Amino acid sequence: MSVDFRYRKLGYLVLNVSDLERSTHFATDVFGLDLAGEAGDGARFFRAGPAHHDLILQQADSPAFARSAWELETEADLDKAFAHYERIGLSPQWVGDNECANLRLERAFRIVEPVLRTTWEYYSRMSYTSVPRTNRLTKFQGGKHYGLTVTDCKKVTDYMVENMGFLVSDYLEGWFASLLRAYPTSNHHSFAPLQLPGAKPGFHHLAFMVEEIDDIGKLFNRIKRYDVKVQFGIGRHPTSGSIHLYIYDPDYFVWEYTLGMEQFPEVGAREPRRMSAAPENFDLWDAVPDREHAHLFPPILQAA
Repeated sequence: MSVDFRYRKLGYLVLNVSDLERSTHFATDVFGLDLAGEAGDGARFFRAGPAHHDLILQQADSPAFARSAWELETEADLDKAFAHYERIGLSPQWVGDNECANLRLERAFRIVEPVLRTTWEYYSRMSYTSVPRTNRLTKFQGGKHYGLTVTDCKKVTDYMVENMGFLVSDYLEGWFASLLRAYPTSNHHSFAPLQLPGAKPGFHHLAFMVEEIDDIGKLFNRIKRYDVKVQFGIGRHPTSGSIHLYIYDPDYFVWEYTLGMEQFPEVGAREPRRMSAAPENFDLWDAVPDREHAHLFPPILQAA
Protein backbone atom coordinates (compact mmCIF):
# COMPACT_ATOMS: atom_id res chain seq x y z
CA MET A 1 0.00 0.00 0.00
CA SER A 2 1.04 3.60 -0.60
CA VAL A 3 0.14 4.67 2.97
CA ASP A 4 0.56 3.21 6.43
CA PHE A 5 -2.82 4.31 7.86
CA ARG A 6 -6.18 2.54 7.64
CA TYR A 7 -9.59 3.95 6.75
CA ARG A 8 -12.78 2.98 8.56
CA LYS A 9 -15.28 4.78 6.33
CA LEU A 10 -16.32 7.97 4.62
CA GLY A 11 -17.52 9.87 7.68
CA TYR A 12 -19.43 12.84 6.32
CA LEU A 13 -19.64 15.49 3.60
CA VAL A 14 -20.04 19.25 3.88
CA LEU A 15 -22.03 21.03 1.16
CA ASN A 16 -22.71 24.71 0.61
CA VAL A 17 -26.35 25.32 -0.33
CA SER A 18 -28.15 28.37 -1.68
CA ASP A 19 -31.23 28.06 0.57
CA LEU A 20 -30.68 26.18 3.84
CA GLU A 21 -34.38 25.92 4.71
CA ARG A 22 -35.24 24.48 1.33
CA SER A 23 -32.35 22.01 1.45
CA THR A 24 -33.29 20.98 4.99
CA HIS A 25 -36.80 20.15 3.80
CA PHE A 26 -35.33 18.04 0.99
CA ALA A 27 -32.89 16.21 3.26
CA THR A 28 -35.52 15.30 5.85
CA ASP A 29 -38.90 15.09 4.11
CA VAL A 30 -37.74 13.70 0.76
CA PHE A 31 -34.47 11.87 1.43
CA GLY A 32 -35.26 10.71 4.96
CA LEU A 33 -32.34 11.96 7.08
CA ASP A 34 -32.73 13.19 10.65
CA LEU A 35 -31.96 16.81 11.44
CA ALA A 36 -29.38 16.33 14.22
CA GLY A 37 -28.79 19.90 15.33
CA GLU A 38 -27.35 23.24 14.35
CA ALA A 39 -23.84 24.65 14.74
CA GLY A 40 -23.05 28.05 16.13
CA ASP A 41 -22.57 29.42 12.62
CA GLY A 42 -25.98 28.14 11.52
CA ALA A 43 -24.78 25.07 9.60
CA ARG A 44 -27.03 22.06 10.09
CA PHE A 45 -26.14 18.47 10.93
CA PHE A 46 -27.99 15.48 9.46
CA ARG A 47 -27.66 11.82 10.39
CA ALA A 48 -28.64 8.44 9.00
CA GLY A 49 -27.46 6.35 11.94
CA PRO A 50 -25.89 6.54 15.40
CA ALA A 51 -22.99 8.86 14.51
CA HIS A 52 -23.62 12.51 15.35
CA HIS A 53 -23.77 13.42 11.67
CA ASP A 54 -23.31 12.04 8.16
CA LEU A 55 -23.83 15.34 6.36
CA ILE A 56 -23.46 19.07 7.04
CA LEU A 57 -25.33 21.65 4.99
CA GLN A 58 -24.29 25.30 5.30
CA GLN A 59 -25.75 28.47 3.84
CA ALA A 60 -23.67 30.13 1.11
CA ASP A 61 -24.08 32.51 -1.80
CA SER A 62 -23.86 29.61 -4.25
CA PRO A 63 -23.98 25.82 -3.96
CA ALA A 64 -20.64 23.98 -3.93
CA PHE A 65 -18.77 21.06 -2.45
CA ALA A 66 -16.92 22.16 0.70
CA ARG A 67 -15.08 19.05 1.96
CA SER A 68 -15.15 15.34 2.66
CA ALA A 69 -14.33 13.91 6.09
CA TRP A 70 -12.88 10.42 6.55
CA GLU A 71 -12.93 8.32 9.69
CA LEU A 72 -9.77 6.32 10.32
CA GLU A 73 -9.65 3.15 12.41
CA THR A 74 -7.64 4.41 15.41
CA GLU A 75 -6.04 7.47 16.94
CA ALA A 76 -2.68 5.96 15.93
CA ASP A 77 -3.86 5.90 12.30
CA LEU A 78 -4.71 9.58 12.58
CA ASP A 79 -1.16 10.39 13.65
CA LYS A 80 0.24 8.17 10.90
CA ALA A 81 -1.91 9.94 8.30
CA PHE A 82 -0.79 13.37 9.53
CA ALA A 83 2.88 12.31 9.29
CA HIS A 84 2.33 10.80 5.82
CA TYR A 85 0.82 14.00 4.41
CA GLU A 86 3.63 16.03 5.99
CA ARG A 87 6.18 13.79 4.24
CA ILE A 88 4.62 14.30 0.80
CA GLY A 89 4.36 18.07 1.26
CA LEU A 90 0.61 18.65 1.72
CA SER A 91 1.04 20.67 4.94
CA PRO A 92 -1.73 19.08 7.04
CA GLN A 93 -3.31 21.40 9.61
CA TRP A 94 -4.91 20.32 12.88
CA VAL A 95 -8.49 21.51 13.40
CA GLY A 96 -8.81 23.75 16.46
CA ASP A 97 -10.27 22.44 19.71
CA ASN A 98 -13.37 24.64 19.51
CA GLU A 99 -14.21 23.52 15.99
CA CYS A 100 -13.60 19.87 16.88
CA ALA A 101 -15.97 20.25 19.83
CA ASN A 102 -18.58 21.78 17.54
CA LEU A 103 -18.14 18.87 15.10
CA ARG A 104 -18.27 16.32 17.96
CA LEU A 105 -14.79 15.07 17.04
CA GLU A 106 -11.94 14.08 19.34
CA ARG A 107 -9.19 15.28 16.97
CA ALA A 108 -9.05 16.08 13.27
CA PHE A 109 -6.78 17.56 10.61
CA ARG A 110 -7.26 18.79 7.05
CA ILE A 111 -5.32 18.79 3.82
CA VAL A 112 -5.92 20.17 0.34
CA GLU A 113 -5.09 17.54 -2.27
CA PRO A 114 -3.23 19.03 -5.24
CA VAL A 115 -5.09 17.60 -8.23
CA LEU A 116 -8.63 18.92 -7.73
CA ARG A 117 -7.78 21.28 -4.84
CA THR A 118 -10.50 19.78 -2.64
CA THR A 119 -10.34 19.72 1.15
CA TRP A 120 -10.05 16.39 2.95
CA GLU A 121 -10.58 16.05 6.69
CA TYR A 122 -9.36 13.09 8.74
CA TYR A 123 -10.52 12.04 12.21
CA SER A 124 -10.85 8.83 14.20
CA ARG A 125 -13.54 9.43 16.80
CA MET A 126 -16.96 11.08 16.44
CA SER A 127 -19.59 11.19 19.17
CA TYR A 128 -22.30 8.57 18.89
CA THR A 129 -25.83 8.96 20.19
CA SER A 130 -28.09 6.36 21.76
CA VAL A 131 -31.21 8.31 20.82
CA PRO A 132 -33.03 6.44 18.02
CA ARG A 133 -33.65 8.19 14.73
CA THR A 134 -37.09 9.77 14.52
CA ASN A 135 -37.35 9.85 10.71
CA ARG A 136 -38.93 6.55 9.62
CA LEU A 137 -39.04 7.15 5.86
CA THR A 138 -35.98 5.00 5.11
CA LYS A 139 -33.85 2.27 6.66
CA PHE A 140 -30.26 3.35 6.06
CA GLN A 141 -27.53 0.71 6.09
CA GLY A 142 -24.73 3.10 7.07
CA GLY A 143 -22.39 3.16 4.06
CA LYS A 144 -21.82 6.26 1.94
CA HIS A 145 -19.85 7.43 -1.07
CA TYR A 146 -19.61 10.48 -3.33
CA GLY A 147 -18.61 11.44 -6.85
CA LEU A 148 -17.04 14.47 -8.51
CA THR A 149 -17.01 15.43 -12.17
CA VAL A 150 -13.41 15.90 -13.30
CA THR A 151 -11.49 16.79 -16.44
CA ASP A 152 -8.90 14.01 -16.09
CA CYS A 153 -10.13 10.88 -14.33
CA LYS A 154 -6.85 8.99 -14.83
CA LYS A 155 -4.80 11.75 -13.20
CA VAL A 156 -7.12 11.91 -10.17
CA THR A 157 -7.17 8.12 -9.88
CA ASP A 158 -3.40 7.76 -10.09
CA TYR A 159 -2.82 10.38 -7.42
CA MET A 160 -5.28 8.84 -4.98
CA VAL A 161 -3.87 5.34 -5.47
CA GLU A 162 -0.25 6.47 -5.18
CA ASN A 163 -0.65 8.95 -2.32
CA MET A 164 -3.96 8.63 -0.46
CA GLY A 165 -4.52 4.94 0.25
CA PHE A 166 -7.18 4.10 -2.34
CA LEU A 167 -7.57 1.05 -4.56
CA VAL A 168 -9.33 0.78 -7.93
CA SER A 169 -12.29 -1.60 -7.93
CA ASP A 170 -13.35 -1.01 -11.55
CA TYR A 171 -12.80 1.58 -14.26
CA LEU A 172 -14.46 2.49 -17.53
CA GLU A 173 -12.42 1.93 -20.69
CA GLY A 174 -10.75 5.18 -21.71
CA TRP A 175 -10.66 6.14 -18.02
CA PHE A 176 -13.88 8.15 -18.23
CA ALA A 177 -14.77 6.93 -14.73
CA SER A 178 -13.22 4.96 -11.93
CA LEU A 179 -14.63 3.45 -8.74
CA LEU A 180 -12.22 3.73 -5.81
CA ARG A 181 -12.37 2.20 -2.35
CA ALA A 182 -10.58 3.51 0.73
CA TYR A 183 -8.45 0.60 2.00
CA PRO A 184 -9.34 -1.58 3.86
CA THR A 185 -13.05 -0.70 3.68
CA SER A 186 -15.10 -3.42 2.03
CA ASN A 187 -17.60 -1.41 -0.01
CA HIS A 188 -16.98 -1.51 -3.77
CA HIS A 189 -16.35 2.23 -3.81
CA SER A 190 -16.06 5.21 -1.51
CA PHE A 191 -15.27 7.81 -4.18
CA ALA A 192 -15.86 8.13 -7.92
CA PRO A 193 -14.13 10.62 -10.25
CA LEU A 194 -16.37 10.94 -13.31
CA GLN A 195 -15.25 12.43 -16.62
CA LEU A 196 -18.76 13.07 -17.94
CA PRO A 197 -19.50 14.52 -21.40
CA GLY A 198 -20.64 18.14 -21.16
CA ALA A 199 -20.07 18.46 -17.41
CA LYS A 200 -17.66 21.01 -15.97
CA PRO A 201 -15.55 20.06 -12.93
CA GLY A 202 -17.83 19.98 -9.92
CA PHE A 203 -19.76 18.02 -7.38
CA HIS A 204 -21.80 15.17 -8.85
CA HIS A 205 -23.46 13.06 -6.17
CA LEU A 206 -23.60 11.77 -2.63
CA ALA A 207 -24.95 8.27 -1.96
CA PHE A 208 -26.39 6.54 1.09
CA MET A 209 -26.74 2.77 1.27
CA VAL A 210 -30.22 1.50 2.22
CA GLU A 211 -31.33 -1.83 3.63
CA GLU A 212 -34.25 -2.86 1.42
CA ILE A 213 -35.54 -2.56 -2.13
CA ASP A 214 -38.68 -1.11 -0.55
CA ASP A 215 -36.63 1.95 0.47
CA ILE A 216 -35.82 2.65 -3.18
CA GLY A 217 -39.37 1.98 -4.36
CA LYS A 218 -40.84 4.27 -1.72
CA LEU A 219 -38.41 7.06 -2.64
CA PHE A 220 -39.32 6.67 -6.31
CA ASN A 221 -42.97 7.26 -5.49
CA ARG A 222 -42.34 9.87 -2.80
CA ILE A 223 -40.43 12.19 -5.12
CA LYS A 224 -43.48 12.48 -7.36
CA ARG A 225 -45.36 14.15 -4.53
CA TYR A 226 -42.57 16.71 -4.15
CA ASP A 227 -41.98 17.28 -7.88
CA VAL A 228 -38.38 16.05 -7.59
CA LYS A 229 -36.66 15.04 -10.83
CA VAL A 230 -34.84 11.76 -11.41
CA GLN A 231 -31.21 11.99 -12.52
CA PHE A 232 -30.64 8.25 -13.09
CA GLY A 233 -32.62 5.10 -12.37
CA ILE A 234 -34.15 3.04 -11.08
CA GLY A 235 -31.33 0.86 -12.44
CA ARG A 236 -28.53 -1.55 -11.58
CA HIS A 237 -24.81 -0.82 -11.96
CA PRO A 238 -22.76 -3.43 -13.86
CA THR A 239 -19.72 -2.52 -11.73
CA SER A 240 -20.78 -2.72 -8.07
CA GLY A 241 -24.02 -4.60 -8.77
CA SER A 242 -25.92 -1.96 -6.78
CA ILE A 243 -29.55 -1.12 -7.43
CA HIS A 244 -29.69 2.66 -7.59
CA LEU A 245 -31.89 5.73 -7.78
CA TYR A 246 -30.34 9.20 -8.23
CA ILE A 247 -32.44 12.34 -7.77
CA TYR A 248 -31.82 16.10 -7.97
CA ASP A 249 -32.07 18.39 -4.96
CA PRO A 250 -33.00 22.09 -5.35
CA ASP A 251 -29.37 23.07 -6.06
CA TYR A 252 -28.84 20.25 -8.60
CA PHE A 253 -26.74 18.25 -6.21
CA VAL A 254 -27.49 14.61 -7.00
CA TRP A 255 -28.51 12.36 -4.09
CA GLU A 256 -28.55 8.58 -4.42
CA TYR A 257 -30.09 5.57 -2.70
CA THR A 258 -27.99 2.46 -3.34
CA LEU A 259 -28.61 -1.17 -2.37
CA GLY A 260 -26.52 -4.34 -2.68
CA MET A 261 -22.99 -3.09 -3.29
CA GLU A 262 -20.23 -5.67 -3.91
CA GLN A 263 -18.04 -6.27 -0.87
CA PHE A 264 -14.26 -6.73 -1.06
CA PRO A 265 -12.16 -8.78 1.38
CA GLU A 266 -9.17 -7.05 2.94
CA VAL A 267 -6.82 -9.72 1.57
CA GLY A 268 -7.16 -11.54 -1.75
CA ALA A 269 -9.53 -9.11 -3.46
CA ARG A 270 -10.09 -9.48 -7.19
CA GLU A 271 -8.24 -7.32 -9.69
CA PRO A 272 -10.01 -4.20 -11.04
CA ARG A 273 -12.02 -4.76 -14.21
CA ARG A 274 -11.85 -2.68 -17.38
CA MET A 275 -15.55 -2.11 -18.03
CA SER A 276 -17.11 -1.45 -21.41
CA ALA A 277 -18.05 2.16 -22.19
CA ALA A 278 -20.65 1.13 -24.80
CA PRO A 279 -24.09 2.64 -24.08
CA GLU A 280 -25.76 -0.78 -24.03
CA ASN A 281 -23.42 -1.85 -21.21
CA PHE A 282 -23.92 1.22 -19.02
CA ASP A 283 -26.74 -0.13 -16.88
CA LEU A 284 -28.00 -3.67 -16.39
CA TRP A 285 -31.63 -2.50 -16.39
CA ASP A 286 -31.15 -0.12 -19.37
CA ALA A 287 -31.50 3.01 -17.24
CA VAL A 288 -30.10 6.15 -18.88
CA PRO A 289 -28.72 9.10 -16.85
CA ASP A 290 -29.97 12.62 -17.47
CA ARG A 291 -27.42 14.66 -19.42
CA GLU A 292 -29.59 17.73 -19.98
CA HIS A 293 -28.71 19.25 -16.62
CA ALA A 294 -25.01 18.27 -16.42
CA HIS A 295 -23.97 21.90 -16.85
CA LEU A 296 -25.89 22.75 -13.66
CA PHE A 297 -23.89 20.46 -11.35
CA PRO A 298 -22.55 22.66 -8.52
CA PRO A 299 -18.84 23.49 -8.78
CA ILE A 300 -16.08 22.15 -6.59
CA LEU A 301 -15.20 24.74 -3.98
CA GLN A 302 -11.64 25.78 -4.78
CA ALA A 303 -9.18 26.14 -1.94
CA ALA A 304 -8.09 29.68 -1.15
